[in-house]
Amino acid sequence: MAELQMLLEEEIPSGKRALIESYQNLTRVADYCENNYIQATDKRKALEETKAYTTQSLASVAYQINALANNVLQLLDIQASQLRRMESSINHISQTVDIHKEKVARREIGILTTNKNTSRTHKIIAPANMERPVRYIRKPIDYTVLDDVGHGVKHGNNQPARTGTLSRTNPPTQKPPSPPMSGRGTLGRNTPYKTLEPVKPPTVPNDYMTSPARLGSQHSPGRTASLNQRPRTHR
Repeated sequence: MAELQMLLEEEIPSGKRALIESYQNLTRVADYCENNYIQATDKRKALEETKAYTTQSLASVAYQINALANNVLQLLDIQASQLRRMESSINHISQTVDIHKEKVARREIGILTTNKNTSRTHKIIAPANMERPVRYIRKPIDYTVLDDVGHGVKHGNNQPARTGTLSRTNPPTQKPPSPPMSGRGTLGRNTPYKTLEPVKPPTVPNDYMTSPARLGSQHSPGRTASLNQRPRTHR
């Protein structure tokens, strides 16, 4: 229950907040890359910087989504385990009720029965005519009496030939390989889900400040048209 509560109250909400903050941060990074490419004199350098920001942004978002997905899957596993335990408890109660019903039914059937009188007699009775004991005569053991029995072929050295039966193989002496150990999850416990290496989200330089007018125009419908009407500089 403590692990489930930690996932519901700490891990999953923090992952959602990280995704929201990453969305806002990536919006600022996109504005910075756009302005930097338009105002830069060296377009190739600005393009390489934009590529670096794009790669770091994708890695950061992939890590955050993977961490949140792992937490949600662990939450579902815990809840599924609780449902299985509850189902087992319900089945146990159902079996107990069925056993009680069977006992009551047998008791009611026993009321309708009658006792049977049985005569007590000896179970083992000696025979009337005793058999005469036979004198024991010792005979030598003949080890070749069964040589002609079966599918073997008798050779001159009195050893049966090998047939087409499978021979016994020696048991393996090597120890089977052990299964790989699963990695550790985000909560410091063993988990079957793979987690990625943490990647920091990209940040714009400290000297870059987004103007309030530009922030207000991000959500206006004419923003796309204004961007398309800007003059493009050719190298």
